[in-house]
Amino acid sequence: MDIKKELLEIISEFVELPDEEIDTSKAFKSALGADSFVFLSMLGSIEERFNIRIPNEDLLTFKTMDDIIGYLEKKVGP
Repeated sequence: MDIKKELLEIISEFVELPDEEIDTSKAFKSALGADSFVFLSMLGSIEERFNIRIPNEDLLTFKTMDDIIGYLEKKVGP
């Protein structure tokens, strides 16, 4: 499973950027221009796609998409 590829597919559903233009190392707002509603909607799709539940305290640790990728790799494997 390519977590990064799947995550980029989810993100591109919510923002008007092609996968290759998304910089996963930048903060969400600067990389995507995404507000909190879009972020929460994306998280719902991520939970559904990877069949996990992300606790609120874990959400606070996510600053970049790389943070989410690392989290998912630990929870569901690479």
